[in-house]
Amino acid sequence: MGAQWVIQYARSLVGSHYLWGAAGATPGRQDGAWYRRGSVGLEPSSLDPAKPSVFAATCDVDGHYVCAGIFNKIPGGRYADPRDWDLVNYLGMLGDLGSEDLWYPYYSRFTPRVVKGNNVSNTGRIVWGEDCRYVRHFDCIGFVNHVLSQTTNPNWHYSIPQYGAGAGGTTPVPLEDPPADADILVRGTTHIGLLSASGRVVQAEDHATGVHADGAYYAANWTGRFRVPDDFYWF
Repeated sequence: MGAQWVIQYARSLVGSHYLWGAAGATPGRQDGAWYRRGSVGLEPSSLDPAKPSVFAATCDVDGHYVCAGIFNKIPGGRYADPRDWDLVNYLGMLGDLGSEDLWYPYYSRFTPRVVKGNNVSNTGRIVWGEDCRYVRHFDCIGFVNHVLSQTTNPNWHYSIPQYGAGAGGTTPVPLEDPPADADILVRGTTHIGLLSASGRVVQAEDHATGVHADGAYYAANWTGRFRVPDDFYWF
């Protein structure tokens, strides 16, 4: 039951946004992983069509990053140009309202922002992403650390290389073994996720897609697989 609970909790976070350095925090709240609470805020607002910023999360733990709002995952999410009529009109309407307390997302969901981050492929691009205000934010390692800390006894706080070396008392599992709930998957030193018995990987993949469980497990896509000891589970 313990491993199933890990995956159930991980799946409950599907739809969370990806933000480098974040470990589960909601903008302006003291939540998230135990070691990095309150690490996510909101980028200063801007109604300039050339550099818009409306309800976009930011994290400065390891450089300055602005969330892309899983724009490639949600219907209607897309790139934008400063000359787009919908962008110009939306920002103009917000300007007419005056107080930011009266601002609202476009079609109740979307807000424009400039994606930022020194290792983000779309940095500098304007996108219509999802409103970040009430959403948890993770990067891949923050996601795994948070999920395990919430569902097992230890407070997990390891890097990807440390997990790949069996940190925390985990034991290696052959990549070719049948899928099992809560196995930790690593890809070199660059990515990490959690395997489910259904054969899907629950992961915080990248800035455009966020946390999802869409990817099927293929052993060749990973370099290591590790299992949490049974006595770490709460039940």
